[in-house]
Amino acid sequence: MSGIFQGDIIIRAAIELGIQDMRKNPWLIDHMMQDLKTINYFADRYGQKQIDACKEWLKNNEIEVNLMGRDDKDRLPCVTIQLGPSSEKAEMKTMADQSTEKVILMPNEIGKPIPYIVKPFVPTGYDSHSGKVSLDPSVDLSGVSEGMILVNPDNGTGYKILGISSECSILIEPNLDVEATQFGVVPQFPYYKARVEHSFFDETYNIGCHAHGDAQNLLFLWSIVKYSILRYRESLLEANGFAESSISSSGPDFDEHFTTAGGEKAWARYMNLNGQIENSWIKAPRRFIEAIALKKKVGNGYIGGISIISNTDPDIEDRSGVNWYATSQDDDS
Repeated sequence: MSGIFQGDIIIRAAIELGIQDMRKNPWLIDHMMQDLKTINYFADRYGQKQIDACKEWLKNNEIEVNLMGRDDKDRLPCVTIQLGPSSEKAEMKTMADQSTEKVILMPNEIGKPIPYIVKPFVPTGYDSHSGKVSLDPSVDLSGVSEGMILVNPDNGTGYKILGISSECSILIEPNLDVEATQFGVVPQFPYYKARVEHSFFDETYNIGCHAHGDAQNLLFLWSIVKYSILRYRESLLEANGFAESSISSSGPDFDEHFTTAGGEKAWARYMNLNGQIENSWIKAPRRFIEAIALKKKVGNGYIGGISIISNTDPDIEDRSGVNWYATSQDDDS
């Protein structure tokens, strides 16, 4: 999974789907409470009568599933989800630094436009037999290498550069129907890459079941919620990154935070849902190195240093056609 685990939403969905399923398929309640029929003592005392009472209670009551801390008055019965402790697993913390996962990011997705290697210029001709695109000698091709793209800025049509001629020309495929008043040169890899790092956490969610009236109503609700979580533990919780989950519950009691409009106290029973989750994040996007030039022509002379072709800092305004100089650069640039 990726990003920060949104456990409250996933757990809420599991509970809501479980309640919805039981409304549409009452036979699930028969299975949930089958002990009342299969155990002789319970069958004589409760039997199908208690199961039918649960079905009728669910049919006649809307059950909201909310996060704790709502400003408005909760309606009873209801289910609440409260985020509990979240602790990073210390023994797995170094896995973030060891991650080899990388992601490709398109410029339009992250708002980082790719600069031109050579700003748009007016070509002086194209020889369809040789594939040679002629340029004015003033156009600087020192940052251009094979594999980069000669592009028409008016419509985005691009042609792969097959070579650079000493006669101030660029070689592309011959016998093409090339019609452009301007050309520019863009990188061969017009996108970014970034490393994805991961860390693992133990997380706990506190799920409250709240009902008024007879205490049996609370036990109906608690059973429905627990059944729903267990039913969707694999397909919703584990499938979305909530692994190795376990459930523990406290006993029922009156809850001072929930009362009816008439002042009647509500019953409450809580369960803790604990599991292991994975969080991930994307490091700073960086560009590919496409070419390295040891010298760059300026006027009648050359300047030294290493010219890295593929700007790594497009946030600087108007980097088009400008090379970035450094004494060294690693592979992740």
